[in-house]
Amino acid sequence: MMTMKTTALLLTLLLAAPALADDAADQAWARIETLEKGPGIPPDDAPEAVVRVARAHLAAQEQALANFLKAYPQDPRRFDAELQYSGVVAALGASLSERKRVEQSIQRLAALERAESTPAKYRADAAFLRITTTMQTVNLAAANRPGETSAARNTILEAAGNFATRYPDDRRAARLLAEAATLLDDQPSRKRKILEQAQGLARDEGTRQRISDDIKRLDLLGRTLDLSFQTLQGPDFSLEAQRGRVVVLIFWAGWSPPSVFWLAEFAKTARDWPANQVTVATVSLDRQKADGRKTLEALKLMDWPTSCEGGGWDNALARSLGVNALPTVFVFDPAGRLRTLNARDDAGPVVRQLLGEKTPVTR
Repeated sequence: MMTMKTTALLLTLLLAAPALADDAADQAWARIETLEKGPGIPPDDAPEAVVRVARAHLAAQEQALANFLKAYPQDPRRFDAELQYSGVVAALGASLSERKRVEQSIQRLAALERAESTPAKYRADAAFLRITTTMQTVNLAAANRPGETSAARNTILEAAGNFATRYPDDRRAARLLAEAATLLDDQPSRKRKILEQAQGLARDEGTRQRISDDIKRLDLLGRTLDLSFQTLQGPDFSLEAQRGRVVVLIFWAGWSPPSVFWLAEFAKTARDWPANQVTVATVSLDRQKADGRKTLEALKLMDWPTSCEGGGWDNALARSLGVNALPTVFVFDPAGRLRTLNARDDAGPVVRQLLGEKTPVTR
């Protein structure tokens, strides 16, 4: 027989249960927000360890988000968790060159976009992320299935155009077109048309600035630049002093896992280039000089002259050149002319082409 005291105790427990569940969900979400800030300063270790730490951080994010979605399917933050989860899965897949993971992310986003239970705002978010994630498959296709690259580009450009039609009030339509234009770095004329279209749709200052930066870089193509900076290593670096050599200039940051992954892989390719014909220099957008130095030391790349002013995106050199994505990779021919807008995906072939040219011709 249940006493009044027992009944009161049971009632207290029942009333407390939702609060306990909410507290647990809040704690789980706090963990997700902490992970979202990034892996922090890399350890003093070998290059492989730096990459391993960044991938482990993404894996921890993936697990935390998966756990949240499974444990709290009715939490109002579940749509944010779905979007973050898909983005992390795609980022991890891209870093591992696992196309299947990226495609799984795209399928999950498409399902979220179609679901009637998904609020309109998140439906647009899912569509936006689905299209930007699809862009990652272009890079994977370029590496593994070159014949697919052109078709994938056209699909993405069409999808970016359709986004503005389906979500006419969404301010990201211009940003999406600008993002799609990054796939056309080897087609400057077509890239300019897409950027001009995006410029006409831009509604916020941030997007206008991004497009302005993209056009600024486009205007630099084929020009000889007056570029110099003080390095972490001590001596000043001058592009003019490198005449007669191919110069690869890389913009990166230790807080950007994709750029750290890229640096580690690129270093393997750069080892094979003739040291008397190619110079590799970098610009770190780390907020503290010590952070930039620590990453270079961990990757064993301190022999590359590197600028690190501190201040992150307020870096004066990056702003003057319209750099707004990491990594960004400029390649200058022996005459000092900028030959690429971003050789992130084809630095090796571009450098070999320029080494073989007797009379450099701007492309």
